[in-house]
Amino acid sequence: MTAILNGSPALGEFDGVSLDMLIRQGFRPVPVSGVEALTPEVLGIELTPAEATAGLVPGSHIEVAVPLPEGPAIRHYSLVAGPAETLRIAVLREDRGRGGSAWLHEHLASCTSLLIRGPRDTFGYRGVGPVFFVAGGIGITPVTAMIAAAASAGDDWHLLYIGRRQESMAFAEVLLAEHGPERVSVHITEAAGRPDAAAAVREWAAGRGGETTVYVCGPVPLMRSLETGLADDPAIAVISEDFDDAADTSANVRERTGRGTVASASAPIAGAQGEDEAFVVELGDGSEVDVPAGCSIIEALGRAGVRTLSSCQKGTCGTCETVILDGQADHRDSVLSAEEHAAQETMMICVSRACGTRIALDL
Repeated sequence: MTAILNGSPALGEFDGVSLDMLIRQGFRPVPVSGVEALTPEVLGIELTPAEATAGLVPGSHIEVAVPLPEGPAIRHYSLVAGPAETLRIAVLREDRGRGGSAWLHEHLASCTSLLIRGPRDTFGYRGVGPVFFVAGGIGITPVTAMIAAAASAGDDWHLLYIGRRQESMAFAEVLLAEHGPERVSVHITEAAGRPDAAAAVREWAAGRGGETTVYVCGPVPLMRSLETGLADDPAIAVISEDFDDAADTSANVRERTGRGTVASASAPIAGAQGEDEAFVVELGDGSEVDVPAGCSIIEALGRAGVRTLSSCQKGTCGTCETVILDGQADHRDSVLSAEEHAAQETMMICVSRACGTRIALDL
């Protein structure tokens, strides 16, 4: 069976079962109102939802369902600064990735709409200056919205934008033209080598009163170098959002607080994790699926022929969040807050397990 929705070839490539699952789990068709090649490697996409988008938290992202041959693929894309009535994303083509970005680059021109869910905020931009932004490659996307908010509020801020080559730096010229070199520093590693981002932050923060907040998004080595390089400075807080290129996802937020400690911004409850034990998942129709020790809920459901949505498979993106109908979860994700873990309303079924021998889920 092939389902056609809103006349979009992208949606029409989902089979009926997949399309029904996506709609039931909160995905909705949103018209594509513009497509632009920002660079030879980066595609800009503008979506125009029916509902209002004003008031979004800077740094928010959406989930996009992509019809790959093996089934629906869920990819996470941060929202770029733009008009209040639109949702704008930028997609870097990753030929060594899992196929989501390549599909969009090759097929989006024939699509009239995409299936999306969100927006959702996992970055947690506070909007308090002074602020130093660090962006690596396509990690600039959430930072553009934060910069727009900081500039509008009159905050003291600076951006260090790092890229391997000019072709992948979609927003360098626009940001320089709008804010000038006193606010925006562009560093191309092919020409100048890797920068000492931590030293750049220290130099800029020196002499500024109060705490400087660093927001960083980009490759993991860049983010970790800032966390470790600034770990001994209690006047600098580092907040990072992992941008996992292989998974096309950006939703694992870490924050360094206090005197150089690093903690997840939504860490699992201390002591909640136990040893893997077998348990039973009861589905919404009353059927049951056995989950052996060492096997995730998603894996067990897949073996039983039950379709689910997932992306990162690491408990960092939130795609597989599922409502708990009965029982308690042994939470092992880094998406939900400690309060959300304690509430036992939802769980990430890619990594979390049941407390006890049984749990009922809305599947």
